[in-house]
Amino acid sequence: MASRTKEKLPKIRNLPLYAYGCLAKLVGAALFAVIACVTALVLLLFSLLRRQWPVFGRLSRKFVSLACRLYVFLLRCIFFMKLKLTDEDKKKLKALKSTVIVANHPSILDIPLLLSLVPAASLIIPPKSRFPLSLFKDAYTVADSWDSLLMGCRNTVSRGGNIIIFPERHLTPRSGTNPYRRTAARLARECAADLQPLYIGGSDKRGLGSPAAPLAYCRSGIYLYELKLLPPILLAGYVQMKDREASVAVTKKIHDEISAEAYLSDYRIV
Repeated sequence: MASRTKEKLPKIRNLPLYAYGCLAKLVGAALFAVIACVTALVLLLFSLLRRQWPVFGRLSRKFVSLACRLYVFLLRCIFFMKLKLTDEDKKKLKALKSTVIVANHPSILDIPLLLSLVPAASLIIPPKSRFPLSLFKDAYTVADSWDSLLMGCRNTVSRGGNIIIFPERHLTPRSGTNPYRRTAARLARECAADLQPLYIGGSDKRGLGSPAAPLAYCRSGIYLYELKLLPPILLAGYVQMKDREASVAVTKKIHDEISAEAYLSDYRIV
């Protein structure tokens, strides 16, 4: 289990680089606030037109993806982060349909990053996140209860949409591990959807991960996000198993694939 103790920062050796990192984090937070407010207003307008616009959910997800793409582009323009992803994997992500995407969760930028790469994707929002995301249930799936969560995911998958889930639920710690929950495996089985594991690697996510101090930042001066698509997990190989047995086996398979790639690519244990 990950430790939630306060992070002890190393000594500052390059003051200009440290100042740039702090400023870039502030700029990034301001950009996120502006884009999030504009996105919320547009989604609210879509919701008002919902009766006359049956494709509200699909348009909402596409607009959120476009907003996230703009945000990631701006972060790259100010040299706050860079993305490493093969053209083949980028095409595969864009073409995914009716799939449950599972990934490790090293930083707070994982959500906008994945939404920018997968146009037809929906996130699962915890019930405590009441405003503003839970207002737009056609663009997101709010986990009020297992039945409502399952119904929302089934509706999304049946229309060709994808579900993004971080099995750890919390941010991946910079040292140590989090247990993988069985929610992704259970939803995939109930929705008759295959799973697509994804590893989010690259440089250390100090300042964006867990634990994190407000003024901590990546000592390399720029955050590198290296994404790798792993072999898909097809549920056809688990149909003969009982529900609990299958969910445990699939969850273990998810963790095994992601942890193996983490060690192979970055010598990390997740």
